[in-house]
Amino acid sequence: PSPALCATAATAAWFLAASKHRQRRQLRCGQQAAEDGLAEEWEEQRVFWQNLWSQPEDSQDGQEDTPVDLLTRKRVMILISDTGGGHRASAKALADAIEELYPGQIETAIRDVWTEDCPWPFNNVVKQYMWMAKHTWSWRMFWYWSKFPISRWFMQRMANARCRKVFRQAMEADSPDLVISVHPGTQHITLKVLKAMARQKRQSRIPFVTVVTDLGSAHPMWFHPEADRVFVPSRQVRDLALRCGVRESAIEMYGLPLRRAFWKPERRPLEAMRQQLGLEPEACTVLVVGGGDGVGRILQVAQAISFELAEIAKKDNSITQLVVICGKNEKVKQQLSDQRWPPGLQTHFLGFVPNMDEWMAVSDIIVTKAGPGTIAEACTRHLPVMLSSYLPGQEAGNVSFVVDGGFGEYSNDPQVIAKTIAGWLRDPQELERRSKLSKAHGRGKATLQIAKVIGQRWLVAEAGELASALVKAMKESAAKAARGAEEGCAVDLDGQEEADCRADLQAALNTLTEAQRSLDEATAALSDAKIKVRDTLANTMTSPDAGTAT
Repeated sequence: PSPALCATAATAAWFLAASKHRQRRQLRCGQQAAEDGLAEEWEEQRVFWQNLWSQPEDSQDGQEDTPVDLLTRKRVMILISDTGGGHRASAKALADAIEELYPGQIETAIRDVWTEDCPWPFNNVVKQYMWMAKHTWSWRMFWYWSKFPISRWFMQRMANARCRKVFRQAMEADSPDLVISVHPGTQHITLKVLKAMARQKRQSRIPFVTVVTDLGSAHPMWFHPEADRVFVPSRQVRDLALRCGVRESAIEMYGLPLRRAFWKPERRPLEAMRQQLGLEPEACTVLVVGGGDGVGRILQVAQAISFELAEIAKKDNSITQLVVICGKNEKVKQQLSDQRWPPGLQTHFLGFVPNMDEWMAVSDIIVTKAGPGTIAEACTRHLPVMLSSYLPGQEAGNVSFVVDGGFGEYSNDPQVIAKTIAGWLRDPQELERRSKLSKAHGRGKATLQIAKVIGQRWLVAEAGELASALVKAMKESAAKAARGAEEGCAVDLDGQEEADCRADLQAALNTLTEAQRSLDEATAALSDAKIKVRDTLANTMTSPDAGTAT
């Protein structure tokens, strides 16, 4: 039997035993409560177990909509867990994109509720992930165990029982207008809390958006049928979302959220950038990356590549260079620095770097573990990708994404990795082909596109809506001033200040009205253009000479 099946069977056996034990304990507690008058404690136990298996707040019956204040600065809460550096990087990228598109209008907060506020063992999940990432057999078991429907259901119920109140306190403290999740562990419990809050306050649920940060495959916990939007990076993940019950109308596909430096293509000359970073301008450059946490067999891979690069340099009577970025793994960095390297090879060993975009831009090939963020960033810099490792389950789809996309290969053997890279460098046409395919998979604009959709849908009012809000505010101000005059009361502003305020509001209203008129005219012109194009194409296709014209 597989480890996942064994783990599931063990969980089921434990669950049945716990149920029988709970029934016996409830009988004893009931008798003791009747004898000793501890009815209140018995009621708390009964409510705990009732809430564990059933959630009456999931019902949204009787929910009423409440008007939205268009003039208030909106608040966005981005939920993460620091299981790997990619989730926080994606959250920061989204926050930067929102600020870029709507400067000063929206306030964003990035929260790791699991680590910051939840009780044990949920507050220890980051350390557990780091240990399992280095012992992949344990991660494989956990991945498939949590993917199995029964064990996943049980795990979600336990998390809900222990952490629901903590998540609700976080929501009430931040009071967001929109919640964005960039982690698979913050969908189900968050939506339960949001629905409970809406039901209690009898108002619309706070909008909830999921931004999937896995590239070629994803865990089922990423997807909740009631999410208002689910942003996916690829067709593979989109198909998985549909199979998990997400509405097709709720799915948007743009790409993976990337850091600000990767939003635009690099325009600076290659030779100048290499000189700026202390590299040889004309030398073939291979970049080895271990991820932000320095996970991967960096030392063995670097040693194998160094011998192949030295052979190329010797044969061509040139210089090759190897750049290794170790992330937070200072031990590996020191080991690399202490090694003796072949002649004809220049080496550069770095720790965590803030300018990864520049190092990718000056490289010819990148060697990395199958992290989704690194792969997506490499595609924006048109780099062929050589994958050296992956986490079972979670990153297996990323390997298929790279290999099937034609812009990279995978091997966990350092010697095979080195020979594959050497083959690409010896064949410029093959290297160029893979570079073009990598460019075709690049989605540098995805972060701004996601932020724009979110902003337009939930955060920023259109010109017409904002103009209506201004008209309403001016009418209320005029009515208040009239009431104050009738009652003989002094107003907060003197006459001149009130006149200036009214003038500013009127000017803003005029600007918004003009903007709305221009937008309506542009929309009408675009609609007319589409009709003309459609009519022209229809006439061309029905014309006897259509084939000749084509």
